Amino acid sequence: MKKLVTSSLMTAVLITPVFAVERPKTAAEMGIMQGSPPKRTIDMSKWDKGPDNRWAFQHISEIIPTANISRGSGPVAELPRALTDLSGFVFKTPDGVKMGVQTMLETTYTDGFIVMHDGNIVFEKYFNGMTPTTRHLLMSVSKSVTGTLAGILVNDGRLNPDKKVVDYLPEMKASPGFVDTTVRQVLDMTTAIVFSEDYADPNAEVVTHEAATAWRGREAGMADQGVYAFAQKIKKDDRPHGERFHYASINTDVLGWLIERAANQRFTDFMSDAIWSKLGAEHDAHISVDYKGSAVANGGFVITLRDLARFSQMVLDDGYFNGQQILSSGWIDDIRFNGDNNAWKPTIYHKIWPKGFYRNQWYVTGDDHGSYFAVGVNGQHIWINPMTRVAIVKFSSLPVSADKENIMLGWAAMDAIARSFAD
Repeated sequence: MKKLVTSSLMTAVLITPVFAVERPKTAAEMGIMQGSPPKRTIDMSKWDKGPDNRWAFQHISEIIPTANISRGSGPVAELPRALTDLSGFVFKTPDGVKMGVQTMLETTYTDGFIVMHDGNIVFEKYFNGMTPTTRHLLMSVSKSVTGTLAGILVNDGRLNPDKKVVDYLPEMKASPGFVDTTVRQVLDMTTAIVFSEDYADPNAEVVTHEAATAWRGREAGMADQGVYAFAQKIKKDDRPHGERFHYASINTDVLGWLIERAANQRFTDFMSDAIWSKLGAEHDAHISVDYKGSAVANGGFVITLRDLARFSQMVLDDGYFNGQQILSSGWIDDIRFNGDNNAWKPTIYHKIWPKGFYRNQWYVTGDDHGSYFAVGVNGQHIWINPMTRVAIVKFSSLPVSADKENIMLGWAAMDAIARSFAD
């Protein structure tokens, strides 16, 4: 398809009938945190699930501890606008059914959605009371932000991916799971550790991990010890390190600790100095912290839609944004081209993208456009298509954390939108 603003095919696509869905109720419509005092309040044991997350994801600093990441004092990097209405754009779902973008946005409990093309805002919509000034929780999209930050230290020589974690963090000699791992294995999540990410299993390691991050209140187990103490308790499984991609959020918190040690700065200060103050962001970012004050690098970033679009545009442009090279283009190339497909093959992701891999906390599809992306539970996304120069950000509040069907629906829509800008 030619560019959307000129395509005659676009007109034909827009008149294709699509099925409608019932619009999910907003937090205000459900009465969540409405009134003085509010009658319907947030349940700390499940604030990140529906329906509470419809309110909580936009009010993180009101329910769990957060730290500020300063935007600095520089001018805002303006985002030019070349708007076109994509609401009626039709794509095929993973099941082969035709669906319009507006239906997808409502089906997937979208809070904010923005499409960038060649550095211009093409399409921007807000739902559920969210506005351009509202910060939203990134969940595991945070991992890709953290991996990008680590690239600055790798490129200037302060963090060597080939060294062992314990070379920087001797405290991790206490961890059976991490004592023999390399920084590269942490970056690419090929550590052979015992860690289940099954949110439905009350005995899974991720449940204790969330307690350690202060996401479940002070009374939860490990809350008083914090995320770094939890990391030192991780066990090793019977596989060698480095053989298989195994998604485990604790890897990213270990990476956050490595960043602090290599930079000799607190995570929040280094993030501000290295990226956020250079990006021309409109707003300070936030990140959740545990009760020891340590940043929750795996899922705790809280950022506005446009500012995450600025970050995504920087990544799309090989680390260049706001008139400066913020991140070495070599790190973006490393993300895009240097992953291990063999480590990817034993996983379920191989069925979707046979040529893909996971590199530096980013997913790379290996598709014909070289698309790569970040994803977080409950429907958080960054989708980047370097061939068509499109970057898309989506914030959502899906009721179920690992809603694979609706997350894959978002992928299909974003891929189709990005491809439609092909010359």
